Amino acid sequence: MNPRPTEPRGTARLAAAALFACTTLALANLPAADFPVGWLLALVLPGAVLGRLPPATSPWRRTLLTMLLQTVALWLALEFAGTLSRPAALACTILPPLAFVTARQQESDGALGLFLSFCVLLVGVILDGVHLPLVFAYGLMACLTLRTTAHLAACRVSRAPHRLVARAHTGPVLASALALALPCLLAAFAVERTIGLLPTPSRSGTSGGSAPADDRGRRRVGLDDSFVLDGGRGALADLHGEQLVRVRTTTGRAVPGDLYLRSGFFAAAGLDRWQIGQLDQSVAPHAESHVLRRPLPDAPVQWLEVERFAGARNFVFAPPGATEIRGLDDLVADDLREWLRQPDRSRLDDYAIGFQRLPAPPADLPLDPRARRLGLLSLPAGLDRAPFEALLDAWHVGTAPQEAIEAIAAGLAHHCRYDRVEPQGPHAHALENFLFADGDRRGYCMHFASAAALMLRLRGIACRIGVGLYGGDADRSEPGARLFGSQHAHAWVEIPFAGRGFVVFDPTPPQERGRRMPSRLDDSGRLDTDPAIAAAGARSPWQALLDFVLQPWLLLVALLLAIGSTLWPTGPARRATAVTPPVARSARRTLARLLRALSAAGHARRAGDTLEMFQRELAAAGRLPPEVRRAFEVYQEVRFGGRPFDQARADELQHGVFTAERMRPAGAEPQPDRTAGQT
Repeated sequence: MNPRPTEPRGTARLAAAALFACTTLALANLPAADFPVGWLLALVLPGAVLGRLPPATSPWRRTLLTMLLQTVALWLALEFAGTLSRPAALACTILPPLAFVTARQQESDGALGLFLSFCVLLVGVILDGVHLPLVFAYGLMACLTLRTTAHLAACRVSRAPHRLVARAHTGPVLASALALALPCLLAAFAVERTIGLLPTPSRSGTSGGSAPADDRGRRRVGLDDSFVLDGGRGALADLHGEQLVRVRTTTGRAVPGDLYLRSGFFAAAGLDRWQIGQLDQSVAPHAESHVLRRPLPDAPVQWLEVERFAGARNFVFAPPGATEIRGLDDLVADDLREWLRQPDRSRLDDYAIGFQRLPAPPADLPLDPRARRLGLLSLPAGLDRAPFEALLDAWHVGTAPQEAIEAIAAGLAHHCRYDRVEPQGPHAHALENFLFADGDRRGYCMHFASAAALMLRLRGIACRIGVGLYGGDADRSEPGARLFGSQHAHAWVEIPFAGRGFVVFDPTPPQERGRRMPSRLDDSGRLDTDPAIAAAGARSPWQALLDFVLQPWLLLVALLLAIGSTLWPTGPARRATAVTPPVARSARRTLARLLRALSAAGHARRAGDTLEMFQRELAAAGRLPPEVRRAFEVYQEVRFGGRPFDQARADELQHGVFTAERMRPAGAEPQPDRTAGQT
């Protein structure tokens, strides 16, 4: 920040560097896949240039220059860096004011810039998770910014001369900022590590709320962070949480990274929403295990142990090809439809489930003849088949299941683009906009699955939409296990084959399945992966040590010890003393002589009286000569006004002492001095 005459130059430079570091770290925390460098430069550079303009620049010139710079920068970014997703575009609105206040460096810019940079940091955390080194460095720089700006504010209100304030060193400022940062970071890490164990509230408000609607009042199909797939009170409306399920194998081997965990399905088709359809629920008998179907000889039965957290509620997660489930006494099932659930308020017991990873069905394997009775061929009422049939013909989709699956997946991948936004367009239904709108046709996994399921049914191939979790993340605390949360919510298509049950067909592009945000493809159409992300799975000894240090219980204990050591008394409290500048010390000694002389004259200052009160008392008694009044004024100018204690003021103060000494009344007894040395 630009130092003023009463601000120490070193502290001002340190404050400016700390705020610049906060802004840089906040920008570095944004995911590069969603915030290309070109867009960051386009949104940061114009604000930084405007912030460095002289304050005397005409407002009209500044306005015109702002419009010109920002327009050119946005045009260049759109031309060379492409478009942004809607969440990224909304988040980018914070960047121009952040760059402006960081570059301007005026009095109030420290606090404002710190607030804006914290908002940008939160955007990066929401979109791409917590990056501990960046967050740790940001916390240190934020505390340093707070400490230096507070010190500069104190210097601005001080009346001491510049040469005295300039003697302040940056060492104590750095030490106090570090002392402030460590407990804050410790508390933040403890909360961050602990909160992952708790279910997060749904962003949709109450679980019993109605579905979101657009400006036409239509109900929308949605897959948001609360994992509401059918736009309302469906089977998955209450499933939410950053950690829902931990899965491990009974043999100790690693859980496959492409594992599907079905928690429900939708069989009744619709253009705006799919519904579950008919269920034949039955309460499973209380037994050690419940057999879903007999294993096939094509593959061995593998067993998974499933640990559920509070956000999973009464859901039962089962991989496709499940054969048997153990460990759940109160189980409600529809074995024909492979539907499993527990009653409300059931205990969140762990359970084991066996399944088979079967090869792809052969081309001549027929569909399950019970598919029509299960309602897996029905179409939405009032469906206009013509545009769908036109796409099917253009993609050369036949009636053989395997060929139709491959043709529809390829057609959707070429025709539509994955993005976590609602499809936009002129049509009345979101699915029609996803398939038939002009221009950029975007949607997420539910739209891919809904479109593929309708197209398969139009070709006479029975299917339904399966929903649940996909992929998961490697569990850092347990090698081989995987953690699934609402961020891994996914939807796919399931086709019933005779003797094989429901087989997964996933029309969503492979690189987009179970992802928080859409990925980016390079010019050749391949997934553009960051080498740093690809190497993130390698665990080093330092990473293992960091994982141990950041355990919630260890951080909580360290935080309690830090608080206890701060509150525990270490010795008798020191008496607070007033800090007096060196220039006023000689004036204070002369003032003490003046007060002693007045006390000897029978006018002792009472304890607690200020000099102003004492002067008013002397004036009321008619015992305040002009020389004594002027002596008090000289001391006030030196002590609180920042005036130099030169020879002229020293003479005036000494003259007041001589006058007071001559005020002793004849025959009066001197009173004891009770306030000598008080100022």
